[in-house]
Amino acid sequence: MKSILGMTRRSDVVFRADGRFDLTARVVRALDISPGDVVDVLSDGCEYYLYVACHVENTSHSRYEAQVFPSKPKGGGLHFRGSSSRLCRVMLSVSNAVGKAALPCGEVVTDEYGRRLLPIIVRLNLAAK
Repeated sequence: MKSILGMTRRSDVVFRADGRFDLTARVVRALDISPGDVVDVLSDGCEYYLYVACHVENTSHSRYEAQVFPSKPKGGGLHFRGSSSRLCRVMLSVSNAVGKAALPCGEVVTDEYGRRLLPIIVRLNLAAK
């Protein structure tokens, strides 16, 4: 017999070849992201961590790469979207994806600088399923 659903785990972050990326409400809540915050990914060579690189109150209301905003500005929930061709290109490469990488995340950890980091599971591209 074969399972109809197979993998039931949903992705938390989606990186696309056109440079757009999406963050689910779980990620937004876990990292306490506000509209206008800048996100980035840290890597130690094998693990990848999503974090807030700059909060909106520190950005002086300028435009930044990887700045995120709600995907539905009129009360559409906590689903955020941003754009960074460089970030998407790297994340597609490390997850061995071509057009889209839909990746789950682990639980929040805190580094020695007090930053909240969310591990991205790059080995499990749910878009390929």
